[in-house]
Amino acid sequence: MPSTNCKNIGPLIINIDNTRLSDNERSIIKHKLIGGVILFTHNYSSKNQLTALIDELKSIKDNLLITIDHEGGRIQRLIDNFTHLPSFEYISQIKNNKLKYDVAYSSGYIAGHELSEIGFDINFSPVVDLNHDKDNKLLKDRTFGNNPVDVIELANKYIIGCLSGGILPVLKHYPGHGRVTTDSHIENCVSDVTFNELIDTDIKPFQELVKNHQIPIMTNHVIYKAIDNYITTYSKKLLQEKIKTIFPTNSKICFISDDLEMHSAKFINGIEVTCEERVLLALNAGCRFIIATTMQNNMLIKQNLSYKYFLENYLTKNIIEHYEKNHDMMCDIVLAKKDLKHIDKYKISLENIIKKYE
Repeated sequence: MPSTNCKNIGPLIINIDNTRLSDNERSIIKHKLIGGVILFTHNYSSKNQLTALIDELKSIKDNLLITIDHEGGRIQRLIDNFTHLPSFEYISQIKNNKLKYDVAYSSGYIAGHELSEIGFDINFSPVVDLNHDKDNKLLKDRTFGNNPVDVIELANKYIIGCLSGGILPVLKHYPGHGRVTTDSHIENCVSDVTFNELIDTDIKPFQELVKNHQIPIMTNHVIYKAIDNYITTYSKKLLQEKIKTIFPTNSKICFISDDLEMHSAKFINGIEVTCEERVLLALNAGCRFIIATTMQNNMLIKQNLSYKYFLENYLTKNIIEHYEKNHDMMCDIVLAKKDLKHIDKYKISLENIIKKYE
């Protein structure tokens, strides 16, 4: 698979407020700490508009990563004029095994093809958490199930499809969000599960899939109190100390944090910590990239003030100094390139998606 290596990219991935860039947003994206932009539904009005927006973003900074959550089902940011992809739960319940694997691959390929065609680099997908509870607020219908073997097989097909389509997928939410039923966007998440239990179950998909694919892993904001008092994103134990045990064949994992503006990332022992403290905790724990968005505060977006929030809270002297001191040691990220020899796969993939309804 052809690929592109991207070195010396800033650690922060942020959002923008509209379908067009403001002068203030153009200015902030030039900052050395900004390594990527994550786009949402409110950034989209048409394919032509979105292509122009992404082109402009990349003209500001050559190696700027353009990212999105585009799983399928209820988590698909782009709907109009894009293929409506099935949820991972739907795929897992297809009775015919050959069709099930074909649809898993085709969902990844279609996502990769349609996203890379207009300039996206990374899709924060697939979810490889084991869903231990069907009432899970965060994960319902977003997973391939609760059997590690099934999750690995279906996610592997999906990942191969993504890479062939030209998009870099990201495994989430390490080391397994399925152990809690709470939603880390709006509440704290704490699990009693032991490390050995995680190794035997929830961590298996992450372990197996990075053996075959050089792809990043997104960390969750869950505290596994038998392992650490910090959420995974801030846990040196889970992101550094236990890495050789968890990933013996690949200890240089590119970790990307989930959004640091989520509730469970904002508090330590009931005390709210500053944005700067959160970023430094995540970087020191072992995260290569940090997602920080204002999606939890729609008023900032409506007033076009996200840039100001990032400028005041995330582009701080201490974070800049940390990055300048450590950026040479930060792991690289390898982007996928579409295999143009197999462009006919798109038509075949569309046919497989249609078949799933038969």
